[in-house]
Amino acid sequence: MTVLDGSSLTVDEALRLGSGPRPRIDIDEGARTRVAASWALATRLGAERTVYGRTTGVGANRDAAVRQDVSTDLRLLRSHATASGAQLDGTTTRTALVIRLNQLLRGGSGIHPDVVDALRLAIEEDRLPEVHAVGAIGTGDLSALAEIALGLMGEGAAEREHRSEPGGGRGVRWRPHAGDALPFISSSAVTLASACVEIGRLRHWLEQHALVAALSFLAVRASQECLQPSVQAARAHAGQAAAAAALRELLDGDEAPARRVQDSYGFRAYPQVCGALHDAIDALEHVVGIDIVSASENPLIDLEAGEAFHNGNFHGMPLALAADRVKLSLASIGQLSLARLTDLSSPELTGLAPFLATGAPGGSGVMLLEYNQAAAQAELRQCAQPATLGSVVVSRGVENHSSFSTQAIGQLRRCLDAAFDVLACELVAAARALRLHGARPPEGGRLAAFVDRLEPLLDRDQADRSLTADLAAARAFLDARTPSVHPADPANDAKEHR
Repeated sequence: MTVLDGSSLTVDEALRLGSGPRPRIDIDEGARTRVAASWALATRLGAERTVYGRTTGVGANRDAAVRQDVSTDLRLLRSHATASGAQLDGTTTRTALVIRLNQLLRGGSGIHPDVVDALRLAIEEDRLPEVHAVGAIGTGDLSALAEIALGLMGEGAAEREHRSEPGGGRGVRWRPHAGDALPFISSSAVTLASACVEIGRLRHWLEQHALVAALSFLAVRASQECLQPSVQAARAHAGQAAAAAALRELLDGDEAPARRVQDSYGFRAYPQVCGALHDAIDALEHVVGIDIVSASENPLIDLEAGEAFHNGNFHGMPLALAADRVKLSLASIGQLSLARLTDLSSPELTGLAPFLATGAPGGSGVMLLEYNQAAAQAELRQCAQPATLGSVVVSRGVENHSSFSTQAIGQLRRCLDAAFDVLACELVAAARALRLHGARPPEGGRLAAFVDRLEPLLDRDQADRSLTADLAAARAFLDARTPSVHPADPANDAKEHR
């Protein structure tokens, strides 16, 4: 049983609750009290003065007076549930419901407390609405959250296993009260859920990257001086120290001497470049961690002040900037993998034939891995372009700035896909070089276990041949723990993970 209280949910917990069906959730009673008090205050304020989205229209309709009744809210939810693109996968949708529930428990929205148990039951019973990926521009997931609201009302199609029930499983879990529509959709919970999924993938990619880089270190007998603790202490970036420590642990027990006094940047600058990605992921997780326990609604119903404050807490600029930093860091670390593959193809560094070829002179060996890796790196580089450099003016000029945080997270997913492709090319070459050397990682460690799992998947024939099957096997091996369907990636609407 996980207790949600609005303020203590972490990225790990959100992802855990979203990753498996039918989690058990309890609601903190103090949080329930806050939600009820917030609704009572918002209702009173709406009767006394103008409150955006409750007594007015939204966007450029902010000056249009509306009645506080349910028909107004239904009209808003139905019109805003306009979306396109692929449907989000179950993990992302479920995580979004968890995050939105937790945010509402902060008591800043003014929504009726009935929504608390409606969301909780939808999560626990795994009755997830169909939600589309495209429609947000980093100023709130209006269309996606409106689709979720309609799903709770029984108007949206059910994604999961209840389609066989009458009405397609569209059970009514929630009926909105007057003033509930805008508080429900005034959040970036769906984009934050996608960010949580990508943080999990990023952590996994970093683990795999360290393992592959360690094999390359062994294959070219690179110097490990660059990994020493005193080197990291001399320039005390936390990510740099973590990256070096992870590689030292994998290479522990390797006592073969280095071939050179120092190596190319692909090896020597590993802690610095990889460490920058460590730090960028930590920064992204920090931003997401704040936002999943925040009251992001506009207006904010402030219980302590007894007031409604109109604001921009829904704006996704912190998230977009953090995601852009991760993308740029990924592009740099991908370039480092290219540098190591170049070294693996060089006889003066490996002591083997050019391109790790065998047989008569002039063999191509792994030559085409460089081309495949360069193509994947080009995709990674293109997807890493900062989303925050763009903006747009919508709603007749009233909403005149956008963060494009949703697009930044979608780009991050594509960057990671390409990064796995880049890494697979290096892995095939490093494994081949070690095999040609007749070498193995130190026995008993994680690196040796990694090679033991990999070897049966790769063809042991070293003659010139197509490496397509090896690349596909390596890619699947590296990416084995990632979701099976892209969530929230407008540029890859119907594309499945490679």
